[in-house]
Amino acid sequence: MAKKLTIDTMFCDLRKVQEETLAQYESIEVDAMMVVVTPRVRELLARYPIQIDCMNTIDLDDETTLNTINGKTLFTGRNTPNGRQFLIVNGMMTITPDAGDALRQYMGLLINGMVYCPDSLATVLASKAMMNGKVETYPDGAVVLKNNAVIDRAFALRAEEGRLYWAGKRLIAVDSDLDGAALAAKGVRFSTQEAYLSESLAEDLAPLFDADTRLVILPDGTAVEQDDLTLSGVSLRRFGDSLLVLGDLRLTEDCAEPLSNLEYLQVEGDVYLPESLADALDAIPDTILDGEVHYLPGKPLYDKMELTVDKALLDAFPDGLTLVDCKNVTLDDSLTPADVLDHLAFYNCKSICCPDGLQSAVRAVAVGPVSIGRDEQADAAPADPDTQHIEAMSYTL
Repeated sequence: MAKKLTIDTMFCDLRKVQEETLAQYESIEVDAMMVVVTPRVRELLARYPIQIDCMNTIDLDDETTLNTINGKTLFTGRNTPNGRQFLIVNGMMTITPDAGDALRQYMGLLINGMVYCPDSLATVLASKAMMNGKVETYPDGAVVLKNNAVIDRAFALRAEEGRLYWAGKRLIAVDSDLDGAALAAKGVRFSTQEAYLSESLAEDLAPLFDADTRLVILPDGTAVEQDDLTLSGVSLRRFGDSLLVLGDLRLTEDCAEPLSNLEYLQVEGDVYLPESLADALDAIPDTILDGEVHYLPGKPLYDKMELTVDKALLDAFPDGLTLVDCKNVTLDDSLTPADVLDHLAFYNCKSICCPDGLQSAVRAVAVGPVSIGRDEQADAAPADPDTQHIEAMSYTL
């Protein structure tokens, strides 16, 4: 029998653990997000060599059940627990105004993710829940829209008279078919942090927003991209002469001519483009670039999930390579520090595996948060026959 026990899990329930189980091992290690215990178990654990590394430890009696919800959750008054329950939510949670009694009946909640809560229930939520994420409160009675909501003709046809509509981050109204005057006549109001309105709609729609909403007026016909955007020359042409990107914008080498056709460009995130496109970007008549502009040397490669860079790949691109937002990059041991310093650059690459002799060079040319090290699988020590290892989403000992 193994002499050591290691448990790697999100939720570890120790309420039913017995002394006979603990006595079987010389040491026990628990790595978890949350550990559930009782006063009896706390006293028992103090007598044995058990090491617990966790974010939260809670005391629950044996009659309380753990209930887990994964993913996007709408919590309403119908979510009343059946008996004594502790609720764990992994994902975004929206709480409706009628959910107060249901919240109060839970023994507690652990919410790992964004929470949208009506103003009237904010104190109830705070008294019942441990939260690993941001909490946004919205006005009672408001209709909750998507975090980034689009107001178009279809929305206007369904809008209810006199209702308040709330979006956690922003509202976008650039649809040329939207009748702003008709929407205003319905008495509709909006609450959000920021709103993007096309110029022809701004006069009718701007008065419908809270006074503290940040308003951005866009030229008519502006195409809006809500996420990060990577464009080639062909795809850039499809956006017309006005473009708003609410994330990062990444451009390839063949974008010079399409950039010359743009009249308006606004980017809230960063811009990544080859050095050869610097003049084309500067020539756009109207630009609003809120983030940084990164001029990339050599050939840019974007968003690669797995990429191995060896001598042959570098030889194919004598001007060098710049890797942007590549998840897992492996550098072959055929490369030298001079190869890395002279021909490679990294922007926001999550993980770079390389020999020890290349690590200093990688750090010199890497921009943004990055994990640099050797291949963990190659360096992994053989399994210890004296250790029992348990890895699971949840585990009861």
